[in-house]
Amino acid sequence: MISDVEMQEAKDDWIEARAEELIKNFGNDNDWQIVELLKIKLESKSIDADIYNQFITDMCYSQAKAEYNKRF
Repeated sequence: MISDVEMQEAKDDWIEARAEELIKNFGNDNDWQIVELLKIKLESKSIDADIYNQFITDMCYSQAKAEYNKRF
């Protein structure tokens, strides 16, 4: 029988793997278009690579969690 800890670790591993897979979809030369759109929508000129990368990471992890909850 699987313990709660093992179940949580399996869930975390699944989410991590899926999020990393999604993050890879953003690693191309067209990301500048997304950055420019974010600057417009957020009315900010100070969005840099670090902010963008954190935004993508947060979105991908949220998406992975949502997919996990829907599937399991």
